Amino acid sequence: MPASETGEPCRAADRRGFTLVELLVVMVLMAVIASFAVPRIGDFIYSDQLKTTVRRLVGLIHRSAQMARQSQMPYLLTYQPGERLFVAKPEEQARTGKKEDAPGREERLSLADTVTVRTTWSWFSGPRAGDAMVIRFNKNGYVEPTIIHLRQEDGQEMSVILTPFLGKVKVEVGYAPPETAALFQ
Repeated sequence: MPASETGEPCRAADRRGFTLVELLVVMVLMAVIASFAVPRIGDFIYSDQLKTTVRRLVGLIHRSAQMARQSQMPYLLTYQPGERLFVAKPEEQARTGKKEDAPGREERLSLADTVTVRTTWSWFSGPRAGDAMVIRFNKNGYVEPTIIHLRQEDGQEMSVILTPFLGKVKVEVGYAPPETAALFQ
């Protein structure tokens, strides 16, 4: 029998710990629980990419209007389909192609891998499918009525509706047709 520090023999009740069998049983139970949870978490994350992209796009739209108001100069929000990228920068910088002079004057948003811009519609340009898109914010942060239709690979769609005075950006589930009433509500 092993001896303790005082020289007295140790009893089995004094030894505390887990046996290898107990540890293995716990690990097997954790693996079984994880095997049920992981696919559901993956499905949740995968299906949420459209919503996350829409939230980020709405944030970029609000920031573009705010930057236009703060700098008192027009801003352009462009979509570059080849790069799957939204870029917001001052109109003068976009026209001349100059690189960014001051930090914080350009904002970017890359689309999630499973999300695409299906079509866009604007008051003056009309419908456009898969083309480059430009949304102009004037120096007061106002924008022409515009709808951006986003689609996920699994067929889910959401529409981002920009109203002229950007009091709010409306998001609708599905394809929102360009109706004047929806743009001014």
